Amino acid sequence: MARIGFYLKILEFLEILLLLPLIIKVTSYSYKRMTAEPTFLNTPRNVTVHMNELAQLQCRIKNLGPKQVAWRKVSMDWPLTVGIVTFDPKEDISVSYKDLKKQEEGLTQWDLIIKHAKPRHTGMYECQISAKNVYTHYVYLKVIDTPLVVNPAIAMYGSQFINLHEPIKLVCNATGGTRAPSLIDWFFNGHMIRGRDPRWKSRLRINDYVPDVPGRMLVSELTIDYSIFEDKGKYVCRSFAMNNFYTTSLDISVLNTEKEHGKRADTKKYSSTTDENPNSGYSANPSTSLLALTSVTLFILLR
Repeated sequence: MARIGFYLKILEFLEILLLLPLIIKVTSYSYKRMTAEPTFLNTPRNVTVHMNELAQLQCRIKNLGPKQVAWRKVSMDWPLTVGIVTFDPKEDISVSYKDLKKQEEGLTQWDLIIKHAKPRHTGMYECQISAKNVYTHYVYLKVIDTPLVVNPAIAMYGSQFINLHEPIKLVCNATGGTRAPSLIDWFFNGHMIRGRDPRWKSRLRINDYVPDVPGRMLVSELTIDYSIFEDKGKYVCRSFAMNNFYTTSLDISVLNTEKEHGKRADTKKYSSTTDENPNSGYSANPSTSLLALTSVTLFILLR
């Protein structure tokens, strides 16, 4: 028994020796990650927006580790944010945090977001890493004291040719002058699309949302879960902005692919029979006939 115990200890020792290089490699990698100096990636250092626009100040950091990130306006003595926590509830300020390890290992994003920027937000900002050594990334924000006026516009996107029973998906993007349009309406062949209409019941979904950037757009997504032949026709989306209506349209066709496949199969079947001689029970291939004649001749001679 003592000898067996001795051999077991030797085996355990050998296992440790085999795993030792892997343990050293993992420990070394973890130590390097912990001790690597954080660095800022190149991002815009000057940002200019109009009043009431969304301002996004970028800060991307590699090898942050367990350290904290804080945003501060240089002219102020207190931070605006630490991590994702904000310290001024009166300001419409937040932090957009993302782990960008899919792009590069150890890369994170800590962008400062100021919604509805005002001229008083103009100034120098710093993205600072709390550590033994101070790491700072500066971004200057300029807010123009007049709203940006954009001519209203509208556009629709989607596939014009839909196979029978497949879903129909249409997207309407409507832009207002200084803010997002108040509404988007949908029409089919001149009639307003309503979810309670028996025609669309249990098949129709319409989702509206306003993207944060740039904040002047209203997006409406129309989805018909499965199509029928009667869904072919003209679809119109209409927005209301700056006291006017704006429209755009798209013609949708519903294709009966099952019927087309049936026609092709029948044509192929017919083509495969036209190569045969309808007046005989064998193929009219000349090579086959010559081979048969040669065999009969040899049989007669050999007799």
